[in-house]
Amino acid sequence: MGAAGIAVRVLAPLLRHKSQDPPVVVLDPAGRFVISLLSGHWGGGNDLARHLARLLRAMPVITTASDHAAGQATASPALDLLIRDAGLRILDWDLLPRAQAALLEGRSLRLWDPCQALPAVLPHVFKLLSGGEGDAPPVHALPDANSPPLLAAHWRYLPPSPGLLRLAVPRLYVGLGCRRDIPEDAALAALTEIFIARKLETRAVAALGTVTEKADEPALRAAAARLDIPLRAFPADELARCVTPTPSEAAGRRFHQPPFSVCEAAALLAARADGHSGRLLLPKIVVQERLTLAVALASPPATSTPNQS
Repeated sequence: MGAAGIAVRVLAPLLRHKSQDPPVVVLDPAGRFVISLLSGHWGGGNDLARHLARLLRAMPVITTASDHAAGQATASPALDLLIRDAGLRILDWDLLPRAQAALLEGRSLRLWDPCQALPAVLPHVFKLLSGGEGDAPPVHALPDANSPPLLAAHWRYLPPSPGLLRLAVPRLYVGLGCRRDIPEDAALAALTEIFIARKLETRAVAALGTVTEKADEPALRAAAARLDIPLRAFPADELARCVTPTPSEAAGRRFHQPPFSVCEAAALLAARADGHSGRLLLPKIVVQERLTLAVALASPPATSTPNQS
């Protein structure tokens, strides 16, 4: 509780980016107003302000433009909220204001979404461009600097391009096996190198998976921390029951199981733990005889098909 100006001065040196900053709300000394000060959309500050205002019988103070337009009959949702609620990750934050401004002006946005990652029920918001998962976004259709950006959503790596607002679709699950006490940066370095070579987007990794006995390995924990994703561990007997293309007799002996692949099974089970069926996108890759890595691709949810052009 206190003056908003004091909160701004105290917090200013601590701020990093709207995608990382926590929500901040300020209550006036009399408890009559609850002001959403920071991370109103992405961090949930606006919802927090409304919730506290209901509890205190106070007035929420929301200043984001899309929230003021929400009462209009033709209003479009806040784009960053729509992206956040779909579970996507924004790669080009600098282009987001241009896209949101276009929606506030009543214009639709062109969307290249072969993964069907964004809601298909908003034809007034998105004009879907055709293309399969193996295609590339239509770079020839990129807008000029004065037009709304083209949104492109995928789990593959898309190179940055002027006018292209890239959205990472987190449907990749990476299974890892390793020797004890490998260097702390080894797992992330191997993942990054393989993803670059295979044109996969590291921000599209939803989780890492491994066997329970390796869950405390510093290299695996460091990789999960740097990617800001969970590291999921599975018992060896559960991994051994998962059918994979390259089972290892050595892994079977090590964990007293039939031959199985730690990394392949862990990738598939990590996807399953999130409620997805999946398939192996990259079978086991051995890195310097000390680490194995596999990548599973989660199946897209069943959705209707939006407008295409």
